[in-house]
Amino acid sequence: MAVTVTERAAQEIKAIIKDQAMSGKVVLRVGIKGRNMHGFNYILDLTEVSVDDDVTGVSHDIKIVCDPTSFPSLDGTEIDFKDEQGGRGFTFKNPHATRLPVKPATEGSAGAASPVVNGEASADVPRAAPSPEFSGLHDKVLEAEIIEKLRTIFDPEIPVNIYDLGLIYRITILPEREVVIDMTLTAPGCPVAGSMPPTVAAAVETIEAVKGAKVNLVWDPPWSKDRMSEEAQLALGLM
Repeated sequence: MAVTVTERAAQEIKAIIKDQAMSGKVVLRVGIKGRNMHGFNYILDLTEVSVDDDVTGVSHDIKIVCDPTSFPSLDGTEIDFKDEQGGRGFTFKNPHATRLPVKPATEGSAGAASPVVNGEASADVPRAAPSPEFSGLHDKVLEAEIIEKLRTIFDPEIPVNIYDLGLIYRITILPEREVVIDMTLTAPGCPVAGSMPPTVAAAVETIEAVKGAKVNLVWDPPWSKDRMSEEAQLALGLM
């Protein structure tokens, strides 16, 4: 047995690798970082780092690596990607994941000695685990969503979106799902210097996974045409 990904998950991972211009040496690292009453806390990341004792495998052309300590608790796990009304992200269907039972009910107390989570009785059976902590690969998924949202905002003077125009210097995703964006404008005297940052923040905050957005307007380094993407340069006849 091994750790596998569904075709849908593989498509999402390949899209992230392409969007982030990652090298062909990238592997999907899977691991476990402790557990709570709901099951395991998972690690999921794209990295070029692998070590000799990693357990390796390939699923839908995705190379997967796992540390030997985590593997016994992950063997047979299937990773899927869900994009539903309740949210989007990677999920784990792990045959080793079980809900932790509560102590047997004592005399005079309500209930019986059955596994319970959040007041709901449950059999001790395999189940689909919740999405892993928002880090690593999840940040890459969210960053890709943010970039697509930024590509819907256009400079009022140049018919190119602000991302391909090279106005976005940095996107930082904080653990609380707060997003901080450093951006610039084509010139300090740009007439939208006051309105563009709140416009960008409002657009990013429409993404369901984002709890809040802050946009900092910076001027160092100054913007130049060299920061434009090839697509933008082609659109403006500069190539």
